[in-house]
Amino acid sequence: MISKLKRKVIILTAVSLFSLLLLIVSGMNIISYASLVNESDEVISYMSQKGGKFPETPKDKRDNDENADKDKDGELPKDFLRKISPEMPFEARYFSVVLTVEGDTVRADTGRIAAVSTDEAVEYAKAVLAGGKNKGFKGNYRYSVTDEDGNKLITFLDRTRELDSFKTFLLSSIIVSFAGFAVVLVIIIIVSGRIIRPIAEAYEKQKRFITDASHELRTPLAIINANLDVIEDEVNDAESINDMRNQTERLKNLTEDLVTLSRMEEGGTSLVKEPFDASKVAFDMAEGFKALADGKDVTYTVSVTPDITVNGDKKAFSKLVSILLDNAVKYTNIGGSIEFELNAAGKSAVLTCKNTTQSEMDKESISHVFDRFYRTDSSRNSQSGGHGIGLSIAKAIVEAHSGKITATALTPNEFLITVII
Repeated sequence: MISKLKRKVIILTAVSLFSLLLLIVSGMNIISYASLVNESDEVISYMSQKGGKFPETPKDKRDNDENADKDKDGELPKDFLRKISPEMPFEARYFSVVLTVEGDTVRADTGRIAAVSTDEAVEYAKAVLAGGKNKGFKGNYRYSVTDEDGNKLITFLDRTRELDSFKTFLLSSIIVSFAGFAVVLVIIIIVSGRIIRPIAEAYEKQKRFITDASHELRTPLAIINANLDVIEDEVNDAESINDMRNQTERLKNLTEDLVTLSRMEEGGTSLVKEPFDASKVAFDMAEGFKALADGKDVTYTVSVTPDITVNGDKKAFSKLVSILLDNAVKYTNIGGSIEFELNAAGKSAVLTCKNTTQSEMDKESISHVFDRFYRTDSSRNSQSGGHGIGLSIAKAIVEAHSGKITATALTPNEFLITVII
C-alpha cells in the first residue's frame, strides 16, 4: 500500500508539473507566433495599399517633416512605424505580383528580393490564388491578396529570419522544459519517501496494532470457548451458552480476517501463482452455497464456462468466490435472486455476482462497499452475520492478482460485483 501511495504521489506531481510546463511553453510560443503573424500582416496590409511595396523616403525627410504623421505618397506615417521596427522598410525583402482574374500576369515586382526570380514570383502568386485564401504563408513568405483595379495584387513578405528565430526559440524552450522536468522529477522521486514517511509510519503502527491485537485476542477467545464447554455441562441454559459461543466465534473470524487483510494489503501474504482450473473451483464453491440460498427461498443461478484457466493462487481464488457468494446470500432479500457467472474475456476470466437486495443501494453506498467495516443503515448490518470486511479482502485478493473489481447498482434493488482477473 505504501509503495502504491508513493507511486501515486510521484505520478500526480509529475503530471501536474508536466501540465504546467506545457501550458507555459505553449503560451509563450503561441504568443510569439501570433506576434510574428500580426506584425507581418500589419506590414503587408500597408504595402498592399501602396501597390505592394514600401515608399522609399529618406530618414532625414521623415524626421524633419512637420506633416510626417500624415500618409502622403513616399512617406511612412509615424503611427505605422510605432507598430513595427523602424528598420523594417530598409531590411524587408518582399515581392509582389498582379494577376488578372483569369490568371494572366499584369506585372511582377521582384526588385527587393534576390532569392526569387520573376517567373518564380508569378508561380507563387498563381499557387496562392488557386488556394483560395486571402492571407497566409507560402513557404517562408507571408502573403496577402487584395484587389487592384479589378485585378488581384498578391504581396509577399519574406519572414525567413523571423521564422528561424521562432523555431529556435520553440526548440530551446522545449529542450529547457524537458531538462527542467527531468531534474525536478528526479528530485521528486528522491524526496517522495520523505513526503509520505508520516503516512507510512502511521499506517505501519495501525497495521502492527491490528496484527498484535488479533494475535492477543486469539488466546482469550480460545480460553472462553473452552470454559463455555465446561459451563455447558453444569448450567442448564443451552441457548445462552450458544449465543456466547457464536459471539466468540464471530470475534475469532474477525481477528483472522483482519490479519489476512493487513498482510495482503502490504504484500505480506505470498501468493503461489500457477495455472489452475478456475471453472472447476468456481463451480464447486458455488454448489456449496446452494443450500443456503434455498433456505432463503432465493432463485439461485450458476453459469460457469468450462475449462477457464487462471494463473494465480488457487486458495485465494477460492476465498474470493466464497466471499462474493457469501455476501450475496447474506444480503439478498427473501424470495430474491442470485446470479453467479464465470466467463472468459480474451486471456482474462470474468466473475460476476448479481443479487437483489431488500433495501435500495444508493451511489454513496456503492462507492464504499469495499471499505473496511462499512455498512449501509438499511441492508448491511451485524444481524446478517457479517462484519463488513469480506469485500475488503476480496478487493485485496483481486489487486494481488493485478485484477480489477467493481461494484454497480443496476437498479436501486439490484447489486452487481464484477471481477476481471
